[in-house]
Amino acid sequence: MNNIGDEGAKQLAIALMNNKTITKIHLSQNGIECEGVEHLANILSKNMTLTTFDLTANEIRNMGAQHVANALVTNTTLTTLNLSSNIIGDEGAEYLANALQNNTTLMTLNLLGNMIGEKGAQYLADALVKNKTLTTLILRANDIGEKGAEHLANALLKNITLTTLDLSGNSIKSEGAQYLANAFANNTVLTTLHLFSNGICDKGAMYIASALNGKTNLTTLNLSNNNIGARGAKDLANALSNNKTITALDLAINWITDTEAQLFSDALCTNSTLTTLDFTSNRIGDNGTQSLANSLTNNTTLVELNLSVNVIGPMGAEHLAKALAINKTLTTLKLFANSIEDIGAQNFAEALINNTTLTTLDLSSNNIHVEGARHLASALNSNTTLTTLLLARNRIGDRGAQCFADSLTKNTTLNTLNILGNRITAEGVEYLANALVNNTTLTTLDLSENRIPDLGAQHIANALVNNNTLTTLNLRLNKIRDEGIQHLSNALASNTTPRTLDVCGNGIAKE
Repeated sequence: MNNIGDEGAKQLAIALMNNKTITKIHLSQNGIECEGVEHLANILSKNMTLTTFDLTANEIRNMGAQHVANALVTNTTLTTLNLSSNIIGDEGAEYLANALQNNTTLMTLNLLGNMIGEKGAQYLADALVKNKTLTTLILRANDIGEKGAEHLANALLKNITLTTLDLSGNSIKSEGAQYLANAFANNTVLTTLHLFSNGICDKGAMYIASALNGKTNLTTLNLSNNNIGARGAKDLANALSNNKTITALDLAINWITDTEAQLFSDALCTNSTLTTLDFTSNRIGDNGTQSLANSLTNNTTLVELNLSVNVIGPMGAEHLAKALAINKTLTTLKLFANSIEDIGAQNFAEALINNTTLTTLDLSSNNIHVEGARHLASALNSNTTLTTLLLARNRIGDRGAQCFADSLTKNTTLNTLNILGNRITAEGVEYLANALVNNTTLTTLDLSENRIPDLGAQHIANALVNNNTLTTLNLRLNKIRDEGIQHLSNALASNTTPRTLDVCGNGIAKE
């Protein structure tokens, strides 16, 4: 964000007049209004190199959208246009829709958060019937409602190019879900549909499930935060048993309990296409987790499972850990905020010793202390597949940091370690810094929100002088002052390995 305003936009347009090399322009949050966008649009209408134009969160409104639309009529290179959060309204949507009927190059249009209602949706729907190039349309966080969903659904019955549609946060409710379900049941190109937070409830889930039981090309479906309840979950689980196309399903924040988890577990035993399943922020406990774990012993396609912010506890962790000892396909397991505690961490550690497929494990916010850290670190000594370990906001302290430091001297696969918010001081950092001197695989280390003072920064700086692999280091919100920053600065000056260093929120004189 630079806040260049209309005058800055005018000067930029002048500079771009004869430029033949720049292909992407990002001008989000710059206070550009109608006048500024007019100058940019004039260039866009003639430019032969720009492929991406981003005006997110300015104030171009409907007249600014008109200027951009006029440019689209003659422009033959732009493929991605982002006008999200610009208050263009229905009138602005109409201008853009008219341009889309003739434009033959634009492939992605992002109109998130623009106060577009059902009329604007109708204009865009009419354009989709004629347009032959747009593949992605994002209308998230508008107000198209049931009628707007109906217009777009009717367009999908005729459109032959749109593959991704995002209508999240539009209050389409169950009636809108019914229109869309009928559309993707008959559409042959749409593969991705996002309906997050639309109040579709169990009835809307039923319509969608019915469509999934039939012939469809849909591969990615986001139904999170829709209050689908037990009935909706049951219908979707049954559909999943028969569906042969869905590869990613997001059911976060839907009041799913152990009972519904059991139904999805049964579906996973027969489903042969689903690779990603998200149950974040539901009410799945250890019994539901046991059911899912049992299905993992037989399922051969699921590669990512997200059970973050549920109530699986130590017992649920044990069930999943046992499944990991058998499962040969899961690569990502996310269990953020599940109170698995040290015993749960121990169970996962034991599983990691023999597991040869898991690459990402998220155990953040799980009340894990030094004992759990010790077990996990010990497992890293022999594990050869895990590349990302997230332990943010636990309580491993300096002793836990020491355990991981010891493992970093032996492990040759881990490249990302997140121990944000773990009460680590200069002592713990010294252990880690000593390990970094010889470690040649870790590329990302997050130590933010700990208790690291200038002395800790000095330890890290000493390690960075010789370390050539760590490229991202996060030290935000610690207790580092100017002295510590000087140590880090000196280290970066002596070692020219490209790095990203974040030290914001440390009380530094000039951050």
